[in-house]
Amino acid sequence: MKKKITFLLFWATAICFGQIKMFEPDVISDDQSFGITMSPDGRKALFVKAYGGRDSLHLFESYYKNGAWQQPKKAFFANKTFNEIDPSYTPDGNGILFNSLISEDAGYDVFMLKKTQMGWTKPYKLPEAINTEQHEFYATMALNKNIYFTRRMDSNDIYMSQWREEGYQPAIPVSGLNTDTSDSNPYISPDEDFLIFISRREGGFGNADLYVSFRKNNKWSNPINLGVKINTEVSEFCPTLDLKNKKFLFSRTIFENELRIENIYSIPLRKLNLKKLKKQAKWELLE
Repeated sequence: MKKKITFLLFWATAICFGQIKMFEPDVISDDQSFGITMSPDGRKALFVKAYGGRDSLHLFESYYKNGAWQQPKKAFFANKTFNEIDPSYTPDGNGILFNSLISEDAGYDVFMLKKTQMGWTKPYKLPEAINTEQHEFYATMALNKNIYFTRRMDSNDIYMSQWREEGYQPAIPVSGLNTDTSDSNPYISPDEDFLIFISRREGGFGNADLYVSFRKNNKWSNPINLGVKINTEVSEFCPTLDLKNKKFLFSRTIFENELRIENIYSIPLRKLNLKKLKKQAKWELLE
């Protein structure tokens, strides 16, 4: 009962602000979906289908056609033999990043496929500069091809691998963002000027909150909590932008009878007030 009351409070908050909406209820958001990514033209969506837990995780796709999102089906590149999560279109739409758990010993790794004149390539594993024996997941790419992702060691931390002509360079932790708690799910903006991620650091509103950090002179600002318009008592995660339709998308999990209820939400991008937050940002990096 307590969870149901809390859930109703979430909806009351959303109605109060009049902005946050569940993304395509019943078609895409069906209490078992999270981790969406939108193609640059805003007409294709990839997301994760969960089943009340983390035992089975599969990638699905939907298309916007005739004024409506179509019934989802298994993503064209998905392999249901393995758990697969965290799809992300590259900014130019010609690449897709995702994570696959081919073996428990190896953990999640970052895979990619590219669109060519002959069609989409088969997914391939990114190099050791990014993938290790640890879990690597939730990878997003900037226009310059730099990749930001999560690596799980003692805790989840945000890493970046820089692209050069000779290939990807060994990934390093992103200075100023990581704490002793969990910091993960980095969405990097196309111009690499801001990064939205989740963290369990002190001072949040719930189990995991969404934060933003801004980049200036190759340094990242102290993270700023996105506030009560977005964050609640539970977990918000998997941030992304639909730049075509000017929306901010994220996922939320609540638990009811030991089952995860997971849906995708959207809010107009302007309501994040990123310009205002950037003016408030401070570049006194965390030690």
